Amino acid sequence: MPDSDIELLDVLDAVGAMTGEQKSRVDVHRDGDWHRTVHVWVVRSDGAVLLQRRASSKELEPGRLDVSVGGHLMAGELDIDMVREVEEELGLVLRFGSFAYLGRAVTDRAYGSYLDKEFQDVYAVVDDTPLSQLSLPAAEVDVIYEVPIARAIELFRDGRYVPAAGYDSQRRVNNALLVAEDLPEQGSALLAAELDRVQAWLAGESAEALALRPFL
Repeated sequence: MPDSDIELLDVLDAVGAMTGEQKSRVDVHRDGDWHRTVHVWVVRSDGAVLLQRRASSKELEPGRLDVSVGGHLMAGELDIDMVREVEEELGLVLRFGSFAYLGRAVTDRAYGSYLDKEFQDVYAVVDDTPLSQLSLPAAEVDVIYEVPIARAIELFRDGRYVPAAGYDSQRRVNNALLVAEDLPEQGSALLAAELDRVQAWLAGESAEALALRPFL
């Protein structure tokens, strides 16, 4: 069994509160328990956003486009620990204080017997580190792309194609035309809703106000 499957997660109740129970990741997804994850959107000062292509070896949505950084919070971890996910998936070492909290999204999906019920804490952070200087773990991320945020929203919401600059996990140029077939089988509408919120934050709306709004 992979190490990630035996990592412990905090089990939540149906409204996102801690139950005090901890279970392995594999048991959580077998039993359909609610649990915590984080979504971090990395944006550029010019308004572009980073999108990752998930590694082809991933169990869920292999090879599909996703949020800049996403991952589980382990049992006992706090919000501040999500900086670990950013470092692990992109090689960026950032201060927790530089992240804007934009609210909590809720997803309930099934991939056959794999049940994925998440409370996703959504963050945004501005960083201009060039794609060529990012460090991608090949087992997690295949390619990282940079696209204007408005075009990213159109891609996830409507499947409208967009050309993207990209670098892969071998630090090679990997530009692409991103199309509807690159989107995840489930969850594209929620990713578009998250990006709408990031775009509003970049336009000057306060993170505190945005965090109070439902995503969908």
